[in-house]
Amino acid sequence: MRTRDPCCYAIVILLSASLAVPTKAQLGNKFRAILVGDSLAPPDYDTAYVANYQSDLVISMVARHQLVEVDLEQDDGGDGLAYSTNTREQYGFGINYKWLSAEATFNVPALDHYDPAYGKTTSRGFGIGYTGRRLWLRGFWSNAEGYFLNDPDRWVVGRSEDDPPVVRGDMGTNTYLLSANYALSGKKRYSQNAAIFQLERQKRSAGTFVVGLSSWRTIVDADSSIINSALVDTFDLVTGFTELRRTLINASIGYTHTIAFWRKGFINFALQPGIAYVQQAIVSSPDEELKGTTVASATEFKVGAGFNGDRWYGALTTSVYYSTTPIAEKMSVGTNYVFVRFALGVRLAGPKSGILKKVGL
Repeated sequence: MRTRDPCCYAIVILLSASLAVPTKAQLGNKFRAILVGDSLAPPDYDTAYVANYQSDLVISMVARHQLVEVDLEQDDGGDGLAYSTNTREQYGFGINYKWLSAEATFNVPALDHYDPAYGKTTSRGFGIGYTGRRLWLRGFWSNAEGYFLNDPDRWVVGRSEDDPPVVRGDMGTNTYLLSANYALSGKKRYSQNAAIFQLERQKRSAGTFVVGLSSWRTIVDADSSIINSALVDTFDLVTGFTELRRTLINASIGYTHTIAFWRKGFINFALQPGIAYVQQAIVSSPDEELKGTTVASATEFKVGAGFNGDRWYGALTTSVYYSTTPIAEKMSVGTNYVFVRFALGVRLAGPKSGILKKVGL
């Protein structure tokens, strides 16, 4: 399979670097003030609604169920041609401390539960971010290699029931996300850190409207055409293609709310519909590609629940990202992501480091 787009890997590297600098004294104070404000000032949140554990280091064991789908849809409606990953479980760990959150997950072959007839999928993901009182920034990278064709009886001419599944071990996807969200409520009663990373606890129910700006970059490629040559006319294309690229810049507004109950229990939900500028391309050869730009809707939905104790916590969260846009006269492209995350974590004493203090940690 071809090497992935190197400029996209730079997004994650640059984001990581930006959160690790600067370390010089003259810049450290300014940077710390931007991230965490004045440490001697009174709490910048409503203490009747939020309990703060940000002086603790939170270590989490993470299990993630990940569904990634790539759809080619026809304008006449009905189900489109879709590829899905076979292995969907990932395992890893997360580290959360003050404003910083970082998490890495990957599939573990010994723990995979999958049907070998549908091929093998390898996957991994990495996320890093800043979570303040009202401003939330995050970068995320997800990779999956190995897909199979859904509903092959519809898309493969002359196929019989005894034929094996259509497996594409040469097909892979890379997804990159950069997002910024800002809570509109000035009461500071809602805690994103309590809802997502459990660095805080939501003592009483609260919510806020949120505005966001995000950028998605998805690259799907394979060693041979993603669609069979017999389907070229079906999708009104001149030829097949081996690569698909989509870039979305999405502006959204929505609402998030946490319901607190039994002192340490919580349920959180968030819905952020948005309008996205979409640039995409189907690449049939190094010198030939079909490009298109459009404006479309993009939706993010989250729901989660858990127990948030003084030392231990457990949380289950589901995130759904969906977007589909036309790319040709009779064809639309959709990329859908469903992440189900279970985390079990413990709070430990935070590290004592002069270098970390210079960046607000």
